[in-house]
Amino acid sequence: MKHLNTKLLLMCSILVSSPVFAGAKPATETLKGWLSDSSCAKNRAKSGTFTATGPECAKECIAEGKKVVLIDPEHKKIVDIANQEAVKKNVPDYVELTGTLDAKNLFHVDSVKFLDKNRAMCGVPQKTPSKKE
Repeated sequence: MKHLNTKLLLMCSILVSSPVFAGAKPATETLKGWLSDSSCAKNRAKSGTFTATGPECAKECIAEGKKVVLIDPEHKKIVDIANQEAVKKNVPDYVELTGTLDAKNLFHVDSVKFLDKNRAMCGVPQKTPSKKE
């Protein structure tokens, strides 16, 4: 009987000390992508497009109450953001977000690093081949 109690005590102590039961913090992640509104981003993702959306449209949709999301082209996913105020001012920029993903699959942003402005591809000058004579 004493041997059984020892095993039971050992098993309980392992369970309590495991990260799942001890409330361990989720690992910090860093993601890069474009900030956009949830409506446009998710519709484009359904067709397999993980690129920037229209900057003005994204800003308008956010102003109308749509949620801000991150379009993550590397992992081909749309990331829902828990703390919207942390990222609203950076819509529609290309950014690096550092934070944690919770059990509800919401990304909690700890920091935002600006990487580049979002601009419509039609606004980018075309490269013309150089003429060699």
